[in-house]
Amino acid sequence: MLTQQHAIEAPLLAPDPAIPYRDLLLDAGATAAHLGGLLGADIGVDDVSLVRAKYRIGESLRVSYSVDLGGIAQRCTARVFQRGESARAHRKALRDVACAPGGRPGVLHDPDADAVWWLFPNDRRLRDIDRVSGAHPTLAGELGLDGWRSSAVAEYAPERSLTVRAADHRGDAVAYVKAYAPDTVDTAALTHRYAAVAAWLAERDGRVRSPRPLGRSRSGDILALEALPGGQWGSLPADELLPALHRLGQAIATLHDIPLDGPLATTQPFGRLLPRRVVHSAELVRLARPELAARLADLAGALASGPPPGDDRVFLHGDCHPKNALVDGADLALIDLDQAGLGSPAADIASLIARLLHGVVLGEHTADTATSARDAFLDGYATRRALPTAASLGWHTVAALVAERAIRAVNRVNHTSLASLDALVDLAHEQLARTQKPRTQKQGDLP
Repeated sequence: MLTQQHAIEAPLLAPDPAIPYRDLLLDAGATAAHLGGLLGADIGVDDVSLVRAKYRIGESLRVSYSVDLGGIAQRCTARVFQRGESARAHRKALRDVACAPGGRPGVLHDPDADAVWWLFPNDRRLRDIDRVSGAHPTLAGELGLDGWRSSAVAEYAPERSLTVRAADHRGDAVAYVKAYAPDTVDTAALTHRYAAVAAWLAERDGRVRSPRPLGRSRSGDILALEALPGGQWGSLPADELLPALHRLGQAIATLHDIPLDGPLATTQPFGRLLPRRVVHSAELVRLARPELAARLADLAGALASGPPPGDDRVFLHGDCHPKNALVDGADLALIDLDQAGLGSPAADIASLIARLLHGVVLGEHTADTATSARDAFLDGYATRRALPTAASLGWHTVAALVAERAIRAVNRVNHTSLASLDALVDLAHEQLARTQKPRTQKQGDLP
């Protein structure tokens, strides 16, 4: 049973009456004891670690834990409901549940928290986990991966997607296979997008690649993509980081030059940094941290009118972060185009700059390192394409600090980011002041 007697860290979010057990479900110690009670005294619950959380203030909470259950590593994911809806959700889940490893129950009703727990490979929305994680021969045939013999989970976002590294009998990667929740992703359009981007990059720059689509399941919910070599640029040694960021800038500029015709003509607009979305993000952060209300309102007011006009519309990567750029010597690969959209080139650039600035707040690197990394990226970009104006980059950077960095701290319940959220808001104000400072602006001149 969940009780307020469990010792947890001091809450970093304002109370949420709609989800009264939020902080307890986010605490590994409380969850270990609670899961033990749900599973029964004969099952040991050890090494409990929060892997992923998705929180919507006043609406829902999803937590995913890595757990050792009686010596078997297991992912356990809970979805919190309201007004007793968990009982109905549990009955629905029981209709197609599979046993978890070790013969454990596949789903557990948690009436105390008004929640349901799913034990991998069970999931509230994903329906093909067994086929993907088990390298099912029929699925391999559908995807054209005759050599696929085993799978290793690369990324699992409960209720959204599962990505596995598909390997042959030697253990070599033959593809990455991604399963999506039904009716959430148009994999036909995504297939065309990957094909167009891979062809464009190969034509324009032989050292920059993007994975080619290899096959799509009959259900339309599973996509196989080419496995490309390389490691994340964020893990490179210092002497290799700046050259890699220079190449990344060139790669993003080349991507931004892709013609918006053919399969890319129907790409959706990039919405995360639209003014109304930025203002809404600021409001959600305010609800989570009321003591920051005045400063967040100032940011929202300054950003509400939108960026300065004049930017052209380009094809955006949409998630320009370390995990999505693989470095292999002098070669570079851009992966994960799921969030691609059409918009200002400043959106991709500012997203990366905001990530670098946030890293300073988090103590991941120094301000000098962030500046050098930013400049290397911008210099690389400018060798292929004119940079957006300083005013546009400035607006988009502040917007990204609010609508990407700050809101993700809240929605993903990142304790490190939440603990320094006031410093992040201060940083956004500093960047805003630099953007608003009267000056003669030219392309590529950052505030």
